Amino acid sequence: MSRRLLIAAAVAAPLLGVSATVPLAQSTQTILPGYWEYTSQIRFGVSSSDTENRCVRQNEINRFFNGPSNRHYTCDYPTRVVNNGRMRFEGTCRDRRGRTVGVVAAGTYSPTEFQMQAELDTRVLGITVRPTGTIRARRLSATCPA
Repeated sequence: MSRRLLIAAAVAAPLLGVSATVPLAQSTQTILPGYWEYTSQIRFGVSSSDTENRCVRQNEINRFFNGPSNRHYTCDYPTRVVNNGRMRFEGTCRDRRGRTVGVVAAGTYSPTEFQMQAELDTRVLGITVRPTGTIRARRLSATCPA
């Protein structure tokens, strides 16, 4: 997988990982558990997109709202605001080799859908690059397929 796609994955597949921040208060309504479809897109010169379906269990919801992350990157978001249908994250993700990516992401959410736009800031071959990405998701059903 190319570095560009790994960077995109740090933002575009947030349900696959965990970041270490304070959990949301139980009273904060975010998204509902169930079967979700999400489409991610990264723009870096050319545009590429991917659509996946994922079962989101109740105990996984806070993972997403702690900030975008995945199995390739460990992320820290000193700025994390999730309130009244809006979310914003600012932080840094680091891969296993120590390479870093700055992330600024913001979006909206409701119990059955969310969308997020992100700007990334990194260096490739000594050159600063700033790809952008989006993720749009919708809940397909309250239950997941067997």
